[in-house]
Parts: sequence; structure tokens; C-alpha cells
Amino acid sequence: MDQKSRLKLMGFATMFMSSSLMGGIGAFARYIEAPGLFISFCRNFAGLIGMTLIYLAARRFAKFQGFKFSPSILLTGVFLALLSGLYVMSTQMTTLSNAAFLIYTGPIYSTILATIFLKEPFTRATAISLLAVFVGCLLIIGIVSYTPGEGFVVSLSLDPQYFLGNMVALASGVAYGLFLFFSRYRTDVDSDLRAYTNFIFAVLTLGAILLVTRPDLSGMTTRGWIVLIFAAFVTGFGAFYLLTAASRILLAGELATISYQETIMATILGIALFSEPITLTQAAGGLLIILGGVAQILFSTKHQPSAGVEYAERMAGQH
Repeated sequence: MDQKSRLKLMGFATMFMSSSLMGGIGAFARYIEAPGLFISFCRNFAGLIGMTLIYLAARRFAKFQGFKFSPSILLTGVFLALLSGLYVMSTQMTTLSNAAFLIYTGPIYSTILATIFLKEPFTRATAISLLAVFVGCLLIIGIVSYTPGEGFVVSLSLDPQYFLGNMVALASGVAYGLFLFFSRYRTDVDSDLRAYTNFIFAVLTLGAILLVTRPDLSGMTTRGWIVLIFAAFVTGFGAFYLLTAASRILLAGELATISYQETIMATILGIALFSEPITLTQAAGGLLIILGGVAQILFSTKHQPSAGVEYAERMAGQH
């Protein structure tokens, strides 16, 4: 395996770890009595604290010298805030399956946008892999289910009472897609510097919203605060930092394919922590996600599209 393929493989491993960590927020949130926006703020604030400590310990603030700010830097942080905040809000306003389905349309948007505006290649292999993981997502979150009596059933609820919640969930999906898309800009910026700016603008965005909404935290227990702090550093600092690092290496389509691993981790945690049952259809969905992700990894490490290796070549020249 050559240097470029090894770098690609590192990018896939990083994205896999990121999506796995993000898959835990649903389980953690069950033990936290705070509103979703406040949880999202804490996730990003933990990231800001973590990056500040790293920069202080390693004396990395010199990296800001010569740093060129651009709108994509700001927008990536804003959409990081919105994707996490709007998603948790939507889970309180519509069904969980609706919220999960609508946010996971995001990676598809990012792939389309990157193909059009960034001229990133969208190969047949990526199309097949992305279709497999998306169908797997529909199965594992229960949008599509199967019973011997009724056959395949689509359970997306279009009840008018969920309209506003569905729109918020759709907005979270758009924000997710735009976050992945704008993350593909400015790959010249160092990963930890980009992560730092992402957390800064995400905290400012969510902080401004919280100043207006003034969330009620009176119901928070000691256990809730402990879980919140732990969840913030694991699903916030850890997951979002790794996502930023992966976005510098992988194409948008590759990021999209691996991002659906998050649904598998959420399902595993549901089984392990809450004894939630898993159907044969959901198991088939998880298998589709795994097969689609593995197929994309094998293709990308053996066939390097020219539009996707500019960063890989630059990094390879540094070692």
C-alpha cells in the first residue's frame, strides 16, 4: 500500500471513530435533564476548552500567525452549531425516526454540492456504496420495516402535528450537509487550527441563541451534570475534532458513506444500555451500512481520484 492509500485509510479510520462517538449522544441524552440546545452548546464548549488546553500545553498559538480568515471558516463553525442544536430540538418535536431520517439526508446534500461546486468525482462505486448505506440507514432507524403480515412498511410520519418538528429536522439535515460541504474548503488549514475555529464559531452561534431562549435548567440533577460533562467531551470534543480531521483527507462522498456508522453505534448502545430489541430488518440495515462502508474504503484506497489526492500528496511530501 502506497503513502496516498495509507493516508486515505487513516482518514476513513478517523471518520469511523468520529461517527462512532457521535452515535452515543442519543444514549447520553436520556440521562440529561437539560434542553437539547444547551446540550449542544456544552458539546461545542467542551471542544473549545479541550483545544485551548492543547494549544496552551503545546504552545501552538503561533499557528494563528499568518492565518487567513475566509467565509468558509465562519460557516463551518455556524453549521456545526446548527446541525447539532436543531437535531436535538427536532427529537423533542417529532418522532425519533423522522428526526434521524431527515438529519441523515445531510451527507447526500454535501456529496451533491461537492460534485457540482468543488468538482469532486462522484464515481459509480461511491454511488453504489452511498445508496447501500442510505438504505441501511432507513432499515436500522425503522423508517422502512418488514413484518410477515404487512410486508415492507414505510413509517415516515407526515401527521400535521409533526410538521414543525419535521421542518426543524430537515433544517438539521441541511446544516449537516453544508457543514460537510464547507469543511472541504480550505484544506490548506491545519486540522487542529480548523477544529479550534469550528468550536469558537459554534459556541458563539449557540451562545447567542441561548441568550435569547434562556433554557430552564432547574430540573438538572447531579447525575445529569456528570453525564453531561462526560458526554460533552466524548461526543463533542472527541467526535467533532475527529470529524474535522477526516474532512481534510476524504472527499465528500467518502465522508458521507462512513458517517452512517453513527446509526449502528446508536443501535448497539440502545441494545447494551436499554435492552432495546433489534429486528431482523434492522440487522440487515446494519449489515448494508457495513458492506457499503467497506466497499468504499476498498475502492478509495486502491483507486485514487485525481481531485481527491491534492491534500494527500501534500501530506505525503511532509513525511
